[in-house]
Amino acid sequence: MSTSPSRNFTLELCTGGIEDVLLAAAFDADRIELNCGMASGGLTPSQALAEEARRVFTGNIVSMIRPREGSFTYSPREFLMMLHDAELLVAMGINGLAVGCLNEDGSIHRSQAYRFREILPNTELVFHRAFDWTPCRSEALEVLIDCGYRRVLTGGGPGPACSEGLKSLVDQADGRIELVACGGIRAHNAAQIIQDSGVTQIHSAAREVVDPTPPANPGSLHFGLPDSGPASYGQMSQQQLKLLLEAVHPWRSPDQQTDD
Repeated sequence: MSTSPSRNFTLELCTGGIEDVLLAAAFDADRIELNCGMASGGLTPSQALAEEARRVFTGNIVSMIRPREGSFTYSPREFLMMLHDAELLVAMGINGLAVGCLNEDGSIHRSQAYRFREILPNTELVFHRAFDWTPCRSEALEVLIDCGYRRVLTGGGPGPACSEGLKSLVDQADGRIELVACGGIRAHNAAQIIQDSGVTQIHSAAREVVDPTPPANPGSLHFGLPDSGPASYGQMSQQQLKLLLEAVHPWRSPDQQTDD
């Protein structure tokens, strides 16, 4: 399948803090996913971050709903907290929620997945990349369609974005649910993934490591990213974002272009 330039293309940027959101707004991103704890794969953002993001970014905001790092099998108490976070964030003007609930065998936890639709019938629901942990993605896709989900975030498999796996899911979905390609998508591979898989939406963090000089005499204290400096942190890279926008330029409509 080959994807020709389309006015329906969507670039979703994965943001981990207010500076990322501001950069996404400056470059007219079509949609953002709002997180904290990006080093752990993204966690539920604070209400303060959500409020400020809603103020500065006028487009569609999807908030991560994930109470902790690690697996996607949640206790009853954790799940109740997720539902509460979801309701609070939607009340603040967040457009959509990225959730992922699995059984211990990795299959979709159908009742938990559907509970979000029950309590928030008019909210965009996205199943995040926990989807790629499922033992049978074709079966999981049908479960999410049955549960009324709008989108699925997937790399087409458990590793980096795979065009073959994505194409199979796009064909199976047949317009019943939206597929958002993710998994290490950057300027160097975005166009090829779009061409080969047929996706019309991609998700990218376009991040870099910032490694400032720590205070004098930090001793053995390390508060930074693993395998980086003791004060290091990640944030969206303006240069990487510019290159990514150039790569997807043919698929974005004129009103989505930016001269920044």
